[in-house]
Amino acid sequence: MNAVLPFERSGIRRESRTTSRVPSLPDSFAAGAVHDVLAPAAAHAVGAGTRFIAHALVTRAPAGPVLWAAARSDLYPPGLACLGLDPSRLILAEATREADRLAALATALAGGLHGVAEIEDLSRLAARRLALAARKGGGIGFVLRTRRSGDSTACATRWRILPALSGTAARPRLAADLLYARGADPDSFLLEPDHHATPSALTVVARLADPPSPARRHRRAG
Repeated sequence: MNAVLPFERSGIRRESRTTSRVPSLPDSFAAGAVHDVLAPAAAHAVGAGTRFIAHALVTRAPAGPVLWAAARSDLYPPGLACLGLDPSRLILAEATREADRLAALATALAGGLHGVAEIEDLSRLAARRLALAARKGGGIGFVLRTRRSGDSTACATRWRILPALSGTAARPRLAADLLYARGADPDSFLLEPDHHATPSALTVVARLADPPSPARRHRRAG
């Protein structure tokens, strides 16, 4: 089974390259919303999470400035360019305090920009503030968590991204767990970059056998 995962403006969909039936993904990475991406530093997954978000920005937000707030900016511009994300679009913000990074992201989203904030934790209140800012400005926001997953349903989707053991240096694979999406069940995918696609896309190599348990989805509104 091999399928393309394009991040289209109407949401993510899978187009099968074969006759195999490929399950649909939810309407993810919608504009005017915030998306929570867990890439645990302990699992050396921050780079994988960065690539996942970069692909989403290229295909769902192909134009306009992108704020990227972190404690220390260590993004690799040539690597982003290889993914199709023009480094000249980035507005890099460094802030030691997570509260300042979240405030910068909220300001950017409310002003109509797209943005990313690298953090360890996100309270439900902070998630609601970001969601309201994104709704107001119409941009796409991402929080890149490095410690543990959140439980707020204020974020339109929640993901866990890990580097997959398979793949090559030229085409590193990602293990993507969809932990939460409004109106969808949890699911798991093995993703691979397709550098020949325009714009750059992620290819669904396989649907993993053991998706996250629905019990992990928090029942309270965040």
